[in-house]
Amino acid sequence: MATTRTTGGRSLVGWFVLAAGVVYLLGILFSHIATTLASGWWNFFAFALLAVGLFLLFLWRTSTLLRVAFIVGAVGWALLAINSVAALGTAVVTIATLLALIGTLVAGILAFMRHTFTRNADLAFLLMAIFAALVLLAVWATFLGGTLGLIIAIIFGILLIVSGLLIQRRR
Repeated sequence: MATTRTTGGRSLVGWFVLAAGVVYLLGILFSHIATTLASGWWNFFAFALLAVGLFLLFLWRTSTLLRVAFIVGAVGWALLAINSVAALGTAVVTIATLLALIGTLVAGILAFMRHTFTRNADLAFLLMAIFAALVLLAVWATFLGGTLGLIIAIIFGILLIVSGLLIQRRR
């Protein structure tokens, strides 16, 4: 069984989260500046990288509650990744959004409370989880559309990068 804190695993997870942030921000950039390069594949790779990172955290943690939160978030983000390139249907997308929202937010709260990473990485991961919830809520909440939704999405991408950088750092 893995230990509660695996430094090699944390570094790999950090790289996946960092790459997810870079790809997500490139997708936003290309959708607004170079529309010929905009496609659903940017979201696919960003969400898939985030799902892999959460799955690796699921594998390397021994706390049952954290493991459940990480795997729920990973399944949600993986389904959202698939939906970005192939239509899964509204029921599956709604379930995927709820899984990603609840799993990521609970994982962020528990990681912060249990000091899963370093102090700064815990805070960055919690903020990333909150902004992930806001990005996912934008599907249902109309007030999060337009410019506010874009700003929240950009902050989410930046927090993915910051979280990835801080997670991979050694204690």
